[in-house]
Amino acid sequence: MRHDGLPRAVLAGCFAVLVTMGLLASSYGPLFPLIREQFSLSSVETGFLVSALPAGSIVAIIACARLQARVSTRLLLQGSCGFLVVGLSGLAVAPWWWLLLVSGVAIGLGYGGATTLANGVIAAAYDSRRSTFLLNLQNGIFGLGAVLGPVCVALLPDGSGRLAWLGYIAGAVLAAVLFAALPLTSLASPEQMSQSEGLSPENVRWRWRWPGRGPGSGRLGGFALLFACFVAVEISTAAWATTHLDAVGAGATAVALATSLFYLGLASGRLGAALIGLRVDPGPLLVGTTILATAALALTYLAPLGGAAYLLVGLTIGPVFPTGLAWVSHDQAHSRHPIATVLVVGNLGGFLLPPVVGAVIAVLGAQAAPLPIAITCALGAVVAVALVRGARQSQSVPA
Repeated sequence: MRHDGLPRAVLAGCFAVLVTMGLLASSYGPLFPLIREQFSLSSVETGFLVSALPAGSIVAIIACARLQARVSTRLLLQGSCGFLVVGLSGLAVAPWWWLLLVSGVAIGLGYGGATTLANGVIAAAYDSRRSTFLLNLQNGIFGLGAVLGPVCVALLPDGSGRLAWLGYIAGAVLAAVLFAALPLTSLASPEQMSQSEGLSPENVRWRWRWPGRGPGSGRLGGFALLFACFVAVEISTAAWATTHLDAVGAGATAVALATSLFYLGLASGRLGAALIGLRVDPGPLLVGTTILATAALALTYLAPLGGAAYLLVGLTIGPVFPTGLAWVSHDQAHSRHPIATVLVVGNLGGFLLPPVVGAVIAVLGAQAAPLPIAITCALGAVVAVALVRGARQSQSVPA
């Protein structure tokens, strides 16, 4: 049974924290040249800086899964905003490489907690179609924030672009204030809200369990692999688009706008999917978008078209994450915290792929950056097709 919804202030808080995360995530790529010069980093070391965010996210997601039976969801959301404030401050002013890396992990802790909780409470509080609409809308707003991130960096004087991260703190603080509308007594996790309504938190015991144990674990493992592929693709594309376009001789304008165009496509794809998702099942929607995303990434590698190619990549890959969350929440309603599971494995993919792309750049040059990303995207498309076929076969089996 689904709840009737969330207070409007809580929804506004979810949107505010997603805007903040969009701003900070899209600032990485445009600031890489400055960071690499200031700290004398190699491409592989830069890749590890990108991986700091998903590494912190993994820890935060597992911690939230363990704590939500004991700590109010409101406090966990506000704590996640606190980590964002600390991490943003460090990224903006850190004078040493190790402190920059630690700040990246702090950002990941806030990012992972906010992503899990903000998406999870919406998925649990509304029915399948309504949650598909709201999740795509919310993550589309993330994309709109991400469009503005590189613009904010570009508006600052040369060499001071990192200070943009200080401005993003306002969004995290605003979200923390809005989350005060969520009662302190809200202890249930997103999955418990939808599966165990009526059970008191003290009667529910939390145990982390990886896919591979229990009924339906095969499909949950498939969803986890899907998220691993596409979180990795999204993070890596945003991080390396500027570097790739610069290497292939794209115009200065295309290089400067590459990340913004990618996130503009991401936001547009999600906002469009919010409407399409009211009429089309999530499975077929994901299959179509994942195949098109693979083709778009191959296009950037085989025939670079400047920022326009990354606009297309963002447009096609945008619906995957929020639509996948709505799908796994409905498909795996009886699994043990499926949202946390797929987000942990998804962030593991986001942790592993950026250094791989950095290694490919070190061997083949930055013009080859889209190659490992496209291969990962193709694997995700195959997984999406398998999940849809599995669902259809299970529906056709006589009871």
